[in-house]
Parts: sequence; structure tokens; C-alpha cells
Amino acid sequence: MKLNKVLVMGVIGILLVCLFTFKKDKQREEYVLKDRIEVNDRYNSIAMYQVEGGKETKIDKMPEGNYTIDTNRSYCVLKGEKNPDEDAILQTNENGEHIIGNLAPEERCFVYFNKVITSSEVLASTLNRTTCDGTPTFSTIDTEEHKGSDSKTCLYKTEDDFGDSYYFRGKVEDNWVKFGKDKSNNDIYWRIIRINGDGSIRLIYSGTGSVAKTGLRTQINSSTYSFNSQSNNGIYVGYQFVSGDEHGFGKNENQQSNALKQLKSWFEINLNDEWKDGSGRIDLNAGFCNDRSSSTSNSTTWSEEISETAGTEKFYGANLRSRNYQPTLKCSTKNNKNKDYFTYEKSIGLESIANGIITGTQSLQYPIGLITADEVKFAGGNGASNEVYWLNTGQDYWTM
Repeated sequence: MKLNKVLVMGVIGILLVCLFTFKKDKQREEYVLKDRIEVNDRYNSIAMYQVEGGKETKIDKMPEGNYTIDTNRSYCVLKGEKNPDEDAILQTNENGEHIIGNLAPEERCFVYFNKVITSSEVLASTLNRTTCDGTPTFSTIDTEEHKGSDSKTCLYKTEDDFGDSYYFRGKVEDNWVKFGKDKSNNDIYWRIIRINGDGSIRLIYSGTGSVAKTGLRTQINSSTYSFNSQSNNGIYVGYQFVSGDEHGFGKNENQQSNALKQLKSWFEINLNDEWKDGSGRIDLNAGFCNDRSSSTSNSTTWSEEISETAGTEKFYGANLRSRNYQPTLKCSTKNNKNKDYFTYEKSIGLESIANGIITGTQSLQYPIGLITADEVKFAGGNGASNEVYWLNTGQDYWTM
């Protein structure tokens, strides 16, 4: 079966930095950055530059708009050592105020600010679309080219874990993206599944070269593969798995699904130029929901605990949501928000709208996965009879 894969491409943020000096004092002090910093001593300093379009611009005033301090990238130097001061504070608080605090005398800090880009801003700036009215009827086959109240083609909206997500549904022709080159230097084509709640874009592979846009879809390899080489146990529905743990995510080679192995190999061959060891345009916080909430009965009652009895028939959450026509883009279900949401090993997590920071499993070597059954439902899929909606490729493929 075809292994279509999903990649989340991060929206390139704007990093800021500036150059100011701080008042030298025997006592540590805290500053709230407003329009500019009013300090007048040469000993403490903070360096900032605005980076946009590959160009660095030295600035002396805080930029307007919505920005947040990148706590993962920002750092301080004291007595020639990087980040020796555990008491220093470099963060944006819940009120949106940027705090540079508790600095020691002669401590020099480099603070990076990311522009916070919402999914609605991405929608407005990158796509000539508006928001569709209402909620689609998921029980029907969707072959329509949807129009908003202003007669423009539109995107539907629903919440994911991180905010409002806008998704393509029905008959769609304008969600193509050309991104990267394959090992033969052919252009790689993708299609946008949705704009995520954090402003990043979720893509699904659609082939290479000119053939990718002719309707003759291609697959990542010349062969088809099983999702996993074993299927006599509930653990093998896992993208990664651990014996005895229904929600396990082992990192060893023998604890990885065949789907993950194939995607990882393809990623290494074809996306290294875009990956750049994590410094490229691929979002490090991308997550892929492998919802493994399950039950031994085909009902609306679900249990988190399933025994490893061979031959036991199991039903999973996506099955219930599909039958009830209630798909969701949220993965923080029950107590497994960081167990079934597969993320890159160096992901720092994202602030969710309801459950604090979601880091996910932090277990993948690369941020790559498969589309979810729920995303297929949102796109317009409702059984094999729908041959018109944009996600139909004429081939079978696995979901998470």
C-alpha cells in the first residue's frame, strides 16, 4: 500500500535582536522591554538584530507586533562562558511582556525574538481564500468546490490543540506546494492539508517532476509496504512501540514500525537540503497523532488498557470518530497527550490552548509521519466511493 507522508513545514519566523547596555549594579535587576530599553552603563549589554528575508538589520527599538523571546535559542555569556548563570531570566510572560531579568554585573545576553504568526495570518497572507461558513456534513461524500459568503473559494476552520486550524476540503486545485528536490534533482510536489493552529503548514507528498500535477500520483518508493511487519498484537499499531505498553514509543530500530523506517530512509535521501541538521525550513515541533486509545468492543466505551492476547480484536478511537462522523484535529486525549503525539527528539513542545505545553514523544529522528484518518475525513473522504475530493490518488495508503 502506498505510504503517503505528512510533513509540517514551519513558517519562517522573524528573529529579533538589539544592542543596548544595562545599568551596572551589585544587585541583580529585571527589565521589562517596552518601546526601547533606557539604560546607560557600558558593562551589561544585550545584542539584537532583526532577521528577515535572509538579511540582518541592526535595530535600536523594539519592533511592533506580536513577538516572543525564543528561550531555546537565546543565551547569556558571563566571564567567557555560555549560559553559566542559571538565575538569568530571558522570557516572554503571559501578558506579552519581554523579561530580561536577574542578570549579574558584566553579563552579556543575546536574545532572539520570534514573530508569533497565527494560522489566520498565514491564511490571509499566503492564500486567496476566506473562511467557509459553518461546519461541513461529514456523513456525506464531498465533491464540492466550496465558496464563502463573498463567493471566493474558502477554507473550513476547526480547532486543533494549538489554535484555529484551516483545512482544504472537497474539490480543490490550488493547494499545491513545490518544496525540495529528490535524489535525482527533480522538484518535489506536496499538497497542503491544513494550516496548523500554531501557524505552520502541514503538507502531504504528491510526487516529483511534472507528472506530480497531472493527476498521476506517485509513491515514495517503487514498492508497497505493510505498516508493520507484525500484526498479532495491539502494540504494532504504534508508529513506535514497546512490548507490554499499549502507548509505548521505543527508540530502538526493532521498536520502529516499518512505516517509520521507510519514511526515515526517504527523508534522509531526499530532504537533507531542506533539513540542514534541523536548521532548515522544516518545523522541529511538527507532531503526528498516532491515537491508540482502544477497546475490545465495537462500542462507544473506550479503555486505556488492552491486554496482549493474540487474536483479540481491537477498535481504536479514529474508528469510533469515523463511524460517528466526528473527526478531530486534537490529539491531547485522556492522559496520553505526550504518548500518542509523535514528535522530533529535539522538539521543545508547543503551548496548547487547553493542556499546557505539549512536547509529544520526543522520540523521532526526523519530524515526518503519515496523515491521520481524521484529516482524511476533514478533507472530504468518506469511503472508497469518493473519487473527486483532492486527497484521492487512485491508490491505497496508510494513515497514522
